Amino acid sequence: MGAGYQVVLGDLSSMAGTFHAEAENYRGLKPKVTPPVADGGDPGLNQAMGILLDAIDGLHTKMADRIDEHGDKLTYAHDSYQRNDVDVHGVFEDLMAE
Repeated sequence: MGAGYQVVLGDLSSMAGTFHAEAENYRGLKPKVTPPVADGGDPGLNQAMGILLDAIDGLHTKMADRIDEHGDKLTYAHDSYQRNDVDVHGVFEDLMAE
């Protein structure tokens, strides 16, 4: 395997780890992004604020999940390249044996 190819595999693995770590960091921000609902003094206002904060909470969770999914895709790309490399070397060795 060429040196440049190892760098690509290493980069994919590193990026996947970074995406997974940052997804967890982003999830950790949830209490700061979605504070408890304050009493606005009016039931209608309280309900509207609750709905808005629930929507923000849902979007925050979806964003963290998407960041995590990108890490999964990078892991898949790394594993696919690595598997392909093993297959190519196997075919090459089979052809050269004769």
